[in-house]
Amino acid sequence: MQTSHATFDDRDLSTIVLIGARGSGKSTVGRLLAGTLGIDFIDLDDRALALCGQPSISAVFERQGEAAWRQAEATALTAALRSTSVVLATGGGVACIEPAQSVLRGAAATGTFDIVWLQCDGQTLRSRLAKDIGDRPSLTGRDPVAETIDLAASRASAYKDISTHTVDASALPEQVAEHIRAILSPSV
Repeated sequence: MQTSHATFDDRDLSTIVLIGARGSGKSTVGRLLAGTLGIDFIDLDDRALALCGQPSISAVFERQGEAAWRQAEATALTAALRSTSVVLATGGGVACIEPAQSVLRGAAATGTFDIVWLQCDGQTLRSRLAKDIGDRPSLTGRDPVAETIDLAASRASAYKDISTHTVDASALPEQVAEHIRAILSPSV
């Protein structure tokens, strides 16, 4: 179920950053994982949205443009990474799109962050997104579900390069959260 690029090193629980495509379960798994570990959860989309002062991500894209959203993500990410012992769910583009990618790479270089790629196959993404696409604007004007599956495939190498752990996120969220917990802190 999991491929690890690094090993947990018995240090105190670090900040856990969840990356992956829209629909991979970052927010759902993140909340469950934080609850299990007894630490705080941060949804980066919520923080970036607050910085933009708009009611929805679609409104940000419509009124301020994608560049404003990406800058808000980077700013929110920088602030969130100052927290310790939290689970942070990022947006799908954070690990792949500047300027947030550089912020995340810098954090990864410190070795104090566990960056977990929630890898999901296209069929799982399609199933999850068909139930709830949420407030996610299309980046290309295409069907958001098809677009997400294509983006997940095109971003896979960036997710892999920046992650310290890769977890198959096709299972139930509770199982994925438990698997991450076991990888990062086997004694917990």
